[in-house]
Amino acid sequence: MPLKLIHELIRLGGERDKRIANINSVTTAKLTGIILTIAQSFSKKKSQPPALDGFLPFPLDEDNAFMVETREVYKKLIAQRKLPLHVLASLNKVISP
Repeated sequence: MPLKLIHELIRLGGERDKRIANINSVTTAKLTGIILTIAQSFSKKKSQPPALDGFLPFPLDEDNAFMVETREVYKKLIAQRKLPLHVLASLNKVISP
């Protein structure tokens, strides 16, 4: 039993490190996407903007734990009435499942 617990702790620690690395790289990935979009605009071809996922160190999971944590923070802020109404409206697509 303790060996399974240690394995699970190591796995969760690795997932946490991946999430933190992705969170710390989001700004750089967005800037890279903007620069590539500008560079592509000089060509005559129509192309889609690059996906943010391609510039992050680890692939994004749709059911990512930090999204769940973020959703919980949003719910707490809404319950405490700390967010203005226009912010609530823009967060509606993130909060609702």
